[in-house]
Amino acid sequence: MAFDPLSRSNVVNYWGQNSVSYSGGQESPLADYCQDDTVDVFALAFIYQIQNGLPVLNLASHCQTTFAGSPVLNCPQIGKDISACQGRGKAIVVSIGGASGSYSLPDAVAGTAFAEKVWDMFLGGSSPTRPFGDAILDGVDLDLESGQNAGYAAFVDTLRAKFSSAGNGHKYYITAAPQCPYPDQATKEALQQSWFDLVWVQFYNNYCGVNSFGTGQFNFDAWNTWATTVSLNKDVRILLGVPGGPGAAGSGVIDATQLNTILGSVKSASNFGGVMMWDAGVARKSGLAVSASSFLKARGAMVVPPPKAPTVSTITAPSVAVPTITAPSIPAPAVPTVDKTPEEKAMTTTTLVVPADKTVPTMTLGIPYGVPLKVSVHLHQEGSGVANPARASVPLLPMETDWMGRPYKIPVVRIVPAALASARLQPVGFEDFDVVIEAKCHW
Repeated sequence: MAFDPLSRSNVVNYWGQNSVSYSGGQESPLADYCQDDTVDVFALAFIYQIQNGLPVLNLASHCQTTFAGSPVLNCPQIGKDISACQGRGKAIVVSIGGASGSYSLPDAVAGTAFAEKVWDMFLGGSSPTRPFGDAILDGVDLDLESGQNAGYAAFVDTLRAKFSSAGNGHKYYITAAPQCPYPDQATKEALQQSWFDLVWVQFYNNYCGVNSFGTGQFNFDAWNTWATTVSLNKDVRILLGVPGGPGAAGSGVIDATQLNTILGSVKSASNFGGVMMWDAGVARKSGLAVSASSFLKARGAMVVPPPKAPTVSTITAPSVAVPTITAPSIPAPAVPTVDKTPEEKAMTTTTLVVPADKTVPTMTLGIPYGVPLKVSVHLHQEGSGVANPARASVPLLPMETDWMGRPYKIPVVRIVPAALASARLQPVGFEDFDVVIEAKCHW
């Protein structure tokens, strides 16, 4: 069966970063995941850098060979796997972004130029350095989590124009993977200005994720409202993004029973489109992909609910733009041996002064891959000298550093008024706070 972007039972898996290796597993070649009907779309992760205008892939241990004199990967076997998967009705898109990398497109000029490169190297164009050879991918996914991204609207629009004029009968798609806080800061310009076919929202590692299902913070409805009132494509499908199993995320890891309960609740939404999982190796090991696929297809999720009069509701965007500040790199300790007695060792303490908007900026720490961290945030009212744990613990994702040991990134933490009140601190308006971020690794 050919891929249907309007289906209400699509299952999407990211593939390429071998996250299952953190729990002792090994991600299989792409073609191995295409042997049954469990997964409908694979997003190849990631184009994680733009170097001299070129899209640079990181596919962990799956491919490490580059074209001579170029940073571009040369992966002919993955190209064969892509063609085999497409022959079984799967859609294969390449994902740009990830938790660490350098993929900013600050303006329309940069976005247009980069779209030309991606078209030539991955889609319907031609180039002597095509990472997957003659294989033609089915589209591009935006998993933007940092950087200056205003140019991605022009990037999408340029690719859309290419799709329309290609005339080769190949169907192409543009997808996105915003984080669940609405609007997603990294992707908001593109989502407001460009046409997307599917948006699989990351409902994990955030207050609005599946871990908050049953409370007012879980916000699938907000994204469905975006689809029907803001999106250029009013038929865009919204997919529930979840971790594929234990170890795949810092928060939002749920089992099959919990996932099916949540899917049963949101699948009646007008623009519901299925489920996304990070990532293929973890989702197979846990069995979550098979369970979700069976649930969606067995429960008739393909049936679109009867039309109803549209309702327009107001979604209030956060009043404070999230800044991104990178702290100085910290030398990485040696990777510990596996038989070491578990203990907690302080890695570093960094003090940042945060303006009265109560937002703790992002900071980056250089540590070895695969070392779990615990981050404590202590809030000091300026001049008081009294620490208060307004946020006692902020989890870090093991997957936020890749197999090559690139830095972890501490997610943005917003100190909201409720947190201040519970900590018996009053908002002071014009005064600043000292925020001490202490990262500890456990091995």
